[in-house]
Amino acid sequence: MKTAVRNALLAAVPLLALVPLLTGSSAHAGPGDPTTDATCALKAHGVFASAVDPGGTNLPLPDTLAMTGTVECVDADGAPAATGTFERTVTMPATECTGDEHGDTSTTTVHWTDRTTTTFRFDRTDVVKVNGTASLVVAGTVTGDSAHFADDTVNAVGTSTGTGCGTPAGETEVDSTLVLRLTH
Repeated sequence: MKTAVRNALLAAVPLLALVPLLTGSSAHAGPGDPTTDATCALKAHGVFASAVDPGGTNLPLPDTLAMTGTVECVDADGAPAATGTFERTVTMPATECTGDEHGDTSTTTVHWTDRTTTTFRFDRTDVVKVNGTASLVVAGTVTGDSAHFADDTVNAVGTSTGTGCGTPAGETEVDSTLVLRLTH
């Protein structure tokens, strides 16, 4: 298990290096800087309700993405902190194979292996997509009633890739990795 968490986070190292840059915080914590409670890797597979850009039309249209996945968290020292699974429905006002998209404001509830739950509230999700590959920047909080990381601030970066853009069928599925930095 410890190896799986370490490998998941090592695969996301380029994303972790971006977190301080995207959140405006320094890589080295000083007095008054937020304290990192955990870093979590969310890996997900999603299926669109309607194919994105069938026939290569590249028109921004509303869509829904049903996602399922896993979450693995390590504490500030790199030790395993929690693992779990989640299901999430993402309602997007406009999605396309290439362009700037505004993602949803939503919640994701994680079901941890210790049978508790934590809810991430994503207040801002920015998506820039090129030919089915998206960069994701997310900000939000952990709800106060959560079993793990209650009231923490969430800053995250990630990528999402899908196939089918520019084809007659369009893009129907995506795989995503989102790395969350949880601070207080």
